Amino acid sequence: MALIFALSVALASEGMDAVSAGDRARWEGDRREARLHYRLALDSDDEAAKVMAHMRLSRMSGNFGLAVHGAKAETLLFTSPPSAWLTVAWADYHLLAPPQVGASPEEAARLAQVAGRALPGPALAREYMATGDPQLLAELEAATDRDGLGDALVESQGRLADDPGTWFLSLGVAGAPGAGFGGGVSWIHPDWLLKRHRLTVALAGTTRGTWGTTLAHRSPGTWFVPSRFNTSNTVQDLYDQDGARTTFSLLHLSTATGLGWAKDEVSVSGGPVVSYELSGDVDWQGVGPWASVRWNHADGWGRDRQGVVLGASSSSTLWPDLHATYMLDARGYQPFLRGVVAARGTWSHTPTDSPVWLLPSAGGSELHRGAWTNRYRAPMIATADLEQRWMIIGPLEACIFGDAAWVVDDGWHPGVGAGIRLILPPEAFNVVRFDVAVSDTDWGIYTGWGETF
Repeated sequence: MALIFALSVALASEGMDAVSAGDRARWEGDRREARLHYRLALDSDDEAAKVMAHMRLSRMSGNFGLAVHGAKAETLLFTSPPSAWLTVAWADYHLLAPPQVGASPEEAARLAQVAGRALPGPALAREYMATGDPQLLAELEAATDRDGLGDALVESQGRLADDPGTWFLSLGVAGAPGAGFGGGVSWIHPDWLLKRHRLTVALAGTTRGTWGTTLAHRSPGTWFVPSRFNTSNTVQDLYDQDGARTTFSLLHLSTATGLGWAKDEVSVSGGPVVSYELSGDVDWQGVGPWASVRWNHADGWGRDRQGVVLGASSSSTLWPDLHATYMLDARGYQPFLRGVVAARGTWSHTPTDSPVWLLPSAGGSELHRGAWTNRYRAPMIATADLEQRWMIIGPLEACIFGDAAWVVDDGWHPGVGAGIRLILPPEAFNVVRFDVAVSDTDWGIYTGWGETF
C-alpha cells in the first residue's frame, strides 16, 4: 500500500500541480492567481487536470461558463482513458456542477470513496467537501499525499473557499397588469475585477411606456460603500373609493451613496439620497437620509431553500419638504411536502404629508399579485404572502400561493394564484417566473426575474 501511495504522488503531473496551486490561491482569496493556474492546467497534457480546471473556471467565467467549460469537461470525462485521477475529476464535476445537469454531492462522495483506494488524500478532500463530516477532515490532516485542495482544507480547518459568484448577463421578460409587458437586460458582477466589487447595470422597458435604468456599485470589505443611480419613467394609475381609475406619468431620478458594515449574516448601511420626481406640472425634489438593516439567515434555492431573512429600511427627505417612509420585511423558508413553503410579511408606513406617488403601495408582480400594479396607495399598508414551491422537472419549479394586502381605512384584500419558474445557474439571479393570480378586485398574468421573494 505504501508503494501505491508513493506512485500516486510521483505520477502527479504538471497539470495537476497547476490545479493544486490554483486551489491554494483560491482558498487564500486570490482568485486572479487561481484563474492563472487553472488556465495553465488547461495547457497541460493531463486530461484529469483539464477537467478539474474546466470545472473550476466554470464558476469564474460568467453565465456562459457552464456552457463553455462544463461542456469541455464532460467531453474529456467521457473520452479519456479511466484512471484514479479521472475518478477524482468525476467527483469534482459532481461537486462543482449545478444540480440541473445531474450533479449531486452523494455521487461525489461515492466516487471519492472509489478513488480513495489509490489516491486517499485527494479522495478524502472531495469526500469531506461532499459531506462535511469532521472525521474525514481529521483523516485528511493525517494524510501524506494531499493535493492542493486537501492542503487548503486543512490549513483553513475545513472552511470552504469564499465563492462570491461570477458575472451574469440576463435577458428576460417582465410585466403585470397596469405596468405593461416588456423586457430588459441586466448585467450583475459580484466579483468585478476579481476583488469582490459588486456591479449592477440594468435597462428595462414595457409596452405602456414605462422604462428604467440602474447603475449600482458596492465596494468590497466588512466596511463598504454602496452607490446607486436610477432613472425611470413610469405610467401609473390612481383609484378612488369606487375603483375609478385615472392615469399619470412620473419621471424619477435619484442618486444615493453611503457607508455600510457587513459581517456574517448581518448588514447595516445608510447615507444621503438626492431625488427628483416630475409628474405633469408638479415637480418634487428632496434631499435626506436612507438607512437599511438586514439579517440573512437563509441559504439554498428552489426546494432546498430554508431559513429566515429579516429587514428594516427607511427613506426620508429633510429639505425642501419633509417626507419619510419606513418598511419592515420578514421572510421565512421551510422544507414542507417534498418542497419548500415560503412566507413573507411586509409593513410600510408614511407618517408625513407626501405626494401620492411616494405613499406605500400594493398590487402588481411583487406585493399582492392578483391586483393591478399599485392598485392600492395609502399612508399605511401591510401585506402577507404564503407560497408552496416544488421542483418538478429539472430546472422547472411550480408553485401555488395565497396573498393579502391590508390598506388603512380600506381593510383586507385577498388573492390566490399559481405559477412556474425556470431556474438556471447561477440560481441567485437566473430565475424567470410566470404567475396567474386573481384577487377580490381583478386578475392578471405576472412575469419577472427572480423569485417573488
